This record gives sequence, C-alpha cells and structure tokens, in this order.
Amino acid sequence: MKYDGILVALYVLALAVIAIEFFSMVALTVVIVLLIVMIAVQKAGLENSIRALREEKNDKLNEILAKIEEVSRKTDNFKEDLGKQVVFVDNRVADVRHFVESELTNTFTELSRRLGELEDKLKESKQSMASAVGSLDERIQDIQREEEESF
Repeated sequence: MKYDGILVALYVLALAVIAIEFFSMVALTVVIVLLIVMIAVQKAGLENSIRALREEKNDKLNEILAKIEEVSRKTDNFKEDLGKQVVFVDNRVADVRHFVESELTNTFTELSRRLGELEDKLKESKQSMASAVGSLDERIQDIQREEEESF
C-alpha cells in the first residue's frame, strides 16, 4: 500500500515521543512500546490476510469467468451448429420438393399423353365398330330383301 511508509514513520515517531516522555517510568514505557509493536505486527498480519483473501477471491472469480466463457463458447458453437443443421434440412427439403414436383409433372405429362392415345384408339375403335355395324346392317338388309323377294 502507498501509505505503509507513512504509517511506519508515525509508529516510530510515536514510539520516540513515548520513550522520551515516559523514560522515567520504565515499566509503563515498555508496556506502551510493546502495545505499539503488537499493533504494528497485527496490522502487517491483517494486510497479508487481506491480500491473500483478495488473491483467493480473484482466483475464484477468474475460475467462474473462465467457466462462463466456456459455457458461452459452447452455447455459441451449439447455436452455430443448429443453424447449419436447419439450413441443411431446409436445403434438403427444397431439393426433395423440387424433385417431387418435377416427378409429378413428368408423371402427369406421361399420363396425359397416354390418356390422349387411349382416347384416339377409342375413337378409332368406335369408328371401326360403327363401320362394321354399318356394313353388317347393310348385309342384314340385303339378306332380308333377298328373303322377301324369294317368298
């Protein structure tokens, strides 16, 4: 501390004043000098204890800060990984959606083409059936006329 030198000087000055004033009373002087020395020793011990407690507190705070930073880093990494996974899933869904849409379009086009072919074949069948029925009707009428003429 910056005031330690001043305190030591004041202790020495107080000790000198007490020694000069009470020099005639040796026993009282010794007791007072011992009290001042005890106070100085206790002060030094308390300062060391305070310094040790501060260092311990700072160490614990640094440990807590390191743990908080680690948790924060892990959280950031998790958030980043989750974002990447969401983007990957979104891209995959878009790819699957595009594939399904193109497959549906291709299937619809193929079915429409086949349905058109079926309709054309059905029309041809109807026409050939109509012409066959028409020629059959003509034959039947010819046969009926021949039978009527033969009677």
